[in-house]
Parts: sequence; structure tokens; C-alpha cells
Amino acid sequence: MVKPFLRVLRPEEARELLRAFRPLDLEDVPLAEAAFRVIGEPVKVREDMPGFDRSTMDGFAVRSTDTFGASESSPALFEIAGEVAMGEMCDLQPGRGQAVRIWTGGALPPGCDAVVMVEQTEDLDEQTVEVLKAVAPYENVVRKGEDFKAGETLLKVGRRLRPQDLGLLASVGHQTVTVYRKPSVAIISSGDEIVPIEQKPPPGCMRDVNRHTLTALVREAYAEPVWIGIAPDTFDALSSLVDRGLHESDLVLISGGSSMGSRDLVIEVLKGYKDSEILLHGVSVSPGKPLILARVGDMPVFGLPGHPVSAMVCFEQFVVPLIRRLEGELSLKPFFRPALQAFLSRNLSSREGRTDYVRVRLQQNENRVLAVPIPGKSGMVSAMVRADGFVRIAADCEGLYKGDLVTVHLFSNWIEDRIETEHLSGHEIAGGSSGDFSEAHRSEQLSRD
Repeated sequence: MVKPFLRVLRPEEARELLRAFRPLDLEDVPLAEAAFRVIGEPVKVREDMPGFDRSTMDGFAVRSTDTFGASESSPALFEIAGEVAMGEMCDLQPGRGQAVRIWTGGALPPGCDAVVMVEQTEDLDEQTVEVLKAVAPYENVVRKGEDFKAGETLLKVGRRLRPQDLGLLASVGHQTVTVYRKPSVAIISSGDEIVPIEQKPPPGCMRDVNRHTLTALVREAYAEPVWIGIAPDTFDALSSLVDRGLHESDLVLISGGSSMGSRDLVIEVLKGYKDSEILLHGVSVSPGKPLILARVGDMPVFGLPGHPVSAMVCFEQFVVPLIRRLEGELSLKPFFRPALQAFLSRNLSSREGRTDYVRVRLQQNENRVLAVPIPGKSGMVSAMVRADGFVRIAADCEGLYKGDLVTVHLFSNWIEDRIETEHLSGHEIAGGSSGDFSEAHRSEQLSRD
């Protein structure tokens, strides 16, 4: 018996459902362990930063008014009154026409308000230096509290900590930081046809691809994967693994069993829990339509398509926004990677009312980059491996034409070794509207499941 989908939602409607789930609890972690965690409480500065007027250059600390009028043709002469030792406050008080040798980061001596760069000076002897350029007040100086004032908010709630943020926190003495707890994500594979990768698949079976793909994707989203196991197509077996996932994690992912066939048991298992609700069954994207989102108590559960490409698309578009919400981020936008602009190499058709994600590889042709669609059905892992990224075709668009400038969302931060140097013919890169969409669709055999 074929079971119907619930009302199929648009991607934007599906992501709005994620607001039903709240961020995880807060915890204090050492600064050394806080990279890429999300701040849970505002971080304030306890003291002025810097705590003293500080030189930004190697050179000489001076009174700026003593340099006015100085030039290469008419240098100003200064007596060297001493040197600022690094890591110490200077007690010298140079008088008019005196300079103090200073190094980058050194504390400005009392009475000095500027630093002349060493490149703009000439030593005449050990006690005398020529200044070849006038400096303005506080030139080449960071003033006390100029970076941050005591009590000022450094970092706001919801910010994901980058390496430079950790450096900032270190500079003001924060040894710990309050962040949202890192989510643990249970991963379950389902289906009689799925076998562990160390086992040679018998006829009709396949190795468990999604376990390893999803594990890597979870880590890439800064969460912690928890492998639960492979569930055969029985209610009790799947229910037992889902029980474990609900007890051992903050989010459960089940790959396979989310479609409409009689052996697709995810919906039935999730409905069997008290205080459970099926929030979504079916989303208007291709590939990836048979997506499930459920709530068991306060726990989110996703049923992902079993086809590897469909599972990856659904993960990026719907699971990642939820993981980031659990981690404390406020936005529900999908996790689009770095993107670049490229010219489409051929026509692409699309069914109106459905958002399509088309895998493409990038080719360099003289001075422009081409996006070349990759044929391949959603069960073909090679289609993702050969792709450099994907092009999104919006639900209100019937297709794209050869030569259109499109946005390619990349699968990695580097593409140099994937941009091939072979040149396409002028016919293949020409813009225009030649050829109808149906013919382009048939010739490319692009998957729309």
C-alpha cells in the first residue's frame, strides 16, 4: 500500500517549523576549547584596551609640535633622551626638542603624543637624530581605551566565535566564555538493503554510504555525531534504535524509510511515541522531497531520504539550520557555502513550484568560468563527488538558459584543482535562448526525484 505525503511545504515554510525548537543549555568552557562555539551571554570588557598609549611603529616618541615644519630638505634635530624598554612603563619625561627611542607596542613616555617612524629619521650620532617628516598629534599611536573602553560589550549573544574573537578575549584576560552546548546528533541508517561498509553487499544490497557522509556533515556543522546503528525494515528494530537515539543525543537523523512505500516505517515509529507530532512530511525540493521532521517531546527527529544526494541536499537545507539553532545562532538560513558567479554551459529545465538543486562542475574557458551541469540520479554518489557545487533554481522559475550568469554554491573553500583547463567551443559557451527546455531536460537526463 502506498501511503500519502502530508501537505508538501515550500522550503521556506519547512524552515519556519524549526522555530519550534529552542537552543540548548549554556555552559562555561575554557577559552582554548571555545573555537566555533556560539556565545550565550554578552562578553564585556573589564578594563580599557589598551591600558596605556601605545606605539604602533618602531621609531621615536616626540612632542608632535616639535616636528611641525620638518621635511627632508629642512629636517628637525632631536636629542635622544633614552629608550622605552618593552614591557615597562617609561618614567622619562623628555623636554622640548628631545625624542625617546621606542618599539612597536611600547608605552608612550609622559609628555609625548606621537611617534615618528624610524624610516623617516636619520641618526647623526648616538645622541642626535634628524626627523625628516612632521607628525600629527597621536600619529602612529593607539590611545588608551581607543580599542575598547571598560564596560563596553565586546561580543554579543548568538555570535559564533572565530579565531580572531578568541584572540580578542585573550587580550582582555577572559579565561572562560559562556557558550551554548554543542549538540550531539544521533545517526541511524535504515533498510534491509543496507550493510556495513566492511561487508561485501549481496545482490540487491548496498554499503552504508549515508552513515559516513552524514557523520562528516555533522562535524562540519560543529556538532558531535553519535552512530547508533543500521535498522532493518521492521517496526521493532527501528523503534529500538530510535529509542537509543532519543536518549543519547539532542537530535536524531534517520536516513531511509521516509518515502511513501509500505516498508517505509519512520512515520509509524515516530507516531508511536507519546507527545509526538509529525511537523513535516514532504518538501518541494528536488532532490529530497520525502523529508520528515517530527517532534518527540522536545526532541527533533529528521527522516532523510535514503538516496545519498537527496540526503545531502536535505541536510544542508534543513538539518544545518536546526543544528545552528540548537547551537545558539538566530538565523534559519540554509548553510550555503562560499559562492561564485559562473556562466551556465547549457539550458536547464525546472518544474515550476519546486526548488531544484542542480550539481555542476566548474570549467575555465579563457577569461570566464563555466558551470557545467552533471547528469546523475539522486542515488548516484559519483554525481556529488564530481561536482564542485550546485546551482539553485527557484520554485517560481521554469528554467535557466545557456549563458545565464548563475550563482554556484561551492562544496569546498578551494576549487583550483577542479577548474579544468580544457576549452569548450564557442558554440558551447554562447549565450542565448536556443533550444527548448524539454529537449535540454531529456538530453541531460538530470534527476528530478
